Amino acid sequence: AAADATARLRDIIGVLRADGESAPATPVDETVSALVERACGSGMAVELTDEGPEAPLAPMTGLALHRVVQESLTNAARHAPGAAVAVRLVREERWITVTVTDSGRPPGTSADPDPAHARSSGGTGLVGLDERVRLAGGTLTHGPSADGFAVRARLPLSGERPPVPSADSLDPEAPTSARELDRARRRVRRGLKQTIVVPVAALAVLVALMSGFQFYGQTRSVLERAQFDRMRVGDSRADVETRLPARAMDGPPDGVGPEPSGVGRCDYYRTRKYAATPAYRLCFRTDRLTDKAIVTDVDNEEDR
Repeated sequence: AAADATARLRDIIGVLRADGESAPATPVDETVSALVERACGSGMAVELTDEGPEAPLAPMTGLALHRVVQESLTNAARHAPGAAVAVRLVREERWITVTVTDSGRPPGTSADPDPAHARSSGGTGLVGLDERVRLAGGTLTHGPSADGFAVRARLPLSGERPPVPSADSLDPEAPTSARELDRARRRVRRGLKQTIVVPVAALAVLVALMSGFQFYGQTRSVLERAQFDRMRVGDSRADVETRLPARAMDGPPDGVGPEPSGVGRCDYYRTRKYAATPAYRLCFRTDRLTDKAIVTDVDNEEDR
């Protein structure tokens, strides 16, 4: 009998749609009252309560409202055939709230092993419904009620989208789509922050370290002119090193001429801070100073 009633609902009011069938993209002309009347005419026990003054609905709000009631009746017919269903509409100054509850499976009928999980995760009905309500500027909650299952949607009358309530304001015991959506958004925001902030912070630290190392190298590689003048070709490396700064430059500066042949290894020292040229060039071979010179940029590229 329950299966026959479900089949009749499919044929008469279209509560159960075929798998994969998309929801209508334009507002329906049928009112919630007419939908409930057709459900009652097909054998469902549905009671409608309408509170508050009549007010025009924005197109997206009207469509979302109709879809909430339709999907809720679908769930009741699928998971609690024969249950009494209550549809309550409450109109306020800026809002309309619809709540659809059912009384659960009547005694003597087989029960779902996990009705709350089956209704919340089975198929795409409630997932698509949550998206429909969100796009209309509202919020959707659903979960077990005292005896059966309840679906509640809060929608703006004008179609304007108010701020989505925080998950902290929702009932922590109710497995609602709004809570899941809010948590997902928070996870995405945290992930985006980590994806952006961590590399930027690492880059900033790297730049700071490189700048500090460069500053240290530039300040610690300056050779005093008086010390350079005291050096003589033929001096031992040990004697020369007593007059040298803590470190040499990292190779020859850009643009200086070629090193003379046969003088061994050459090191370069700054003449002043933060300037690469002119620079002092000191060459050593077999631990003896073999050449000393002041080098600078070569103006003509061909002479380098």
